[in-house]
Amino acid sequence: MTSRNIVKKLFQHIGKSTPLAIRFSLLQERGGTDLGREVRGYAVKFYTEEGNWDIVGCNIPVYFYKDGQYIVGLIHALKRNPVTGLRDYNALFDFILHRPESLHEFLWIFSDIGIPDGYRHMSGFSVHTYELVNEHGESHFARFHFITDQGIKNILSQQALQLGARDPDYATRDLYNSIANGSFPSWTMYIEVMTKEQVEKADFDPFDVTSLWPKGRYPCARLEK
Repeated sequence: MTSRNIVKKLFQHIGKSTPLAIRFSLLQERGGTDLGREVRGYAVKFYTEEGNWDIVGCNIPVYFYKDGQYIVGLIHALKRNPVTGLRDYNALFDFILHRPESLHEFLWIFSDIGIPDGYRHMSGFSVHTYELVNEHGESHFARFHFITDQGIKNILSQQALQLGARDPDYATRDLYNSIANGSFPSWTMYIEVMTKEQVEKADFDPFDVTSLWPKGRYPCARLEK
């Protein structure tokens, strides 16, 4: 899957400033704990001269499935069982077993980064591959990475249980208080780039959201402010 964008002014020159908004979200229902072991939504909206440009992704650089038709099954597996009203982990692992490409995502979730120490200490990733077209009509394909400048910090399961018992809104409160106190969080934007020719000759699928690009061949480059 690609998202095609005509980018003429957003990255036109070093020093250009563009206002934006970042939205964080959880997969669980509103009112749940901020300290669950799950993927976090990470969306960025750029307010450009050419209109709004959105990058929707998450705090993990891969996703659960390749085919959008599996969104219903995924949501049913992650939400509460409609009969019992309880979390159904049998349904979750049934989804993993029937969609083995989702295992990559779940390995990240069940790793040490599965519970970020608040939103300020997690990075964000576009996951999808975007086609960018410059003013000369030249196309390049890119994945975006928003790396936290606060440093990546995570919470272990036992600590998350203790914090969640005292403050289930831990991450939201931490972000709000940090901004209110003038300690504004920031992220540095990096980009992985492939030319059209590299895409055509690649020995892997550059548009597969369940896998990463080989880092040694397509290293991240920092987009200067």
